[in-house]
Amino acid sequence: MMALAEFARVEGVFDWIATRAVRLAGGSRARLLALVYAAGVVTTTFLSNDATIVVLTPAVLAALARTDADPLPYVVACALVANAASFTLPIANPSNLLFFADGMPPLAAWLSSFALAALAAVVLTYGALPLLFRRALDAPLGVRDGDALAPRPPALAMLAVSAIVLVVVASRAGALGSVTFALGIAATLVAITRERAAAAAIARGIAWPVVVLTAGLFVIVEALDLAGAGALPRMLFAWGAHAPAPLAKLGVAVAAALASNVVNNLPVAMDLGRYVGGSHPNAGLTAAALVGVNVGPNFTVNGSLATLLWLAILRRHGVPMTAWRFAAVGAAATPLPLLAAAVLAR
Repeated sequence: MMALAEFARVEGVFDWIATRAVRLAGGSRARLLALVYAAGVVTTTFLSNDATIVVLTPAVLAALARTDADPLPYVVACALVANAASFTLPIANPSNLLFFADGMPPLAAWLSSFALAALAAVVLTYGALPLLFRRALDAPLGVRDGDALAPRPPALAMLAVSAIVLVVVASRAGALGSVTFALGIAATLVAITRERAAAAAIARGIAWPVVVLTAGLFVIVEALDLAGAGALPRMLFAWGAHAPAPLAKLGVAVAAALASNVVNNLPVAMDLGRYVGGSHPNAGLTAAALVGVNVGPNFTVNGSLATLLWLAILRRHGVPMTAWRFAAVGAAATPLPLLAAAVLAR
């Protein structure tokens, strides 16, 4: 997925999208926020939440450099949508693959469980942004001249084919990992047809520390299980099985969200997924747990790898943001989407 995202970056797709969003905003900062958020929904859905952070966020910052807008509302939108939209499709977040490592549901079953919940999370999260940043969005948007070149048709075709293939594979509960790997290789070969050095650029752009960190999280999960933490999912789902249905789903989602913000959502997804795969608890509780793992990380930057990467990107670009400030935004923007999505998941 990161190779596909880097392919899109190298081919200028994200720069073009961000620049077009600035143009289409028509001098409205609020409209630009909606366009950036919509781009984040599409990117997360088809290229994963890490792509929204690693590739779309820098492109948005580059496009905003030609305006007089405060970048903060727009980069916060990228961070929040990366998690809020991360269960629209199975490929939208690595946590989905870890959670359902023992057997990914077919796409029809996935949409039946999560379509309404994902819609609620995406819409309600966006609804908080104009309220939180209303002062920064009031003034007209000033734009300096400049535009990005449209990406080559082969690049757009490669991305379109990749999206279609991944949706088809997901619909049949196929081997998403192997297929995505093959698509990443194919995209790199397409990039080489334009420039031989493109393969090296794609390889350099991949966030390799994330790969190492993810591997380390597997070790952490094994250590926690050996220390007895593996009993916690069993206790959580056992409580949910005896609680009233709406309360049980809310409790499971909140517990998963809290755990994700303490130790990161990937180990939580892996640990909960192991229990789900072995014990097959109530489907509604299972869906609520995944909602907590995906939407819950919007409370703090520690909640997911995506937000940790996002904070590092902002610091490199000189955008003022602290973990405490993000937590203040998350505390206002996350509870309603989390609870609504938990209730609607089934």
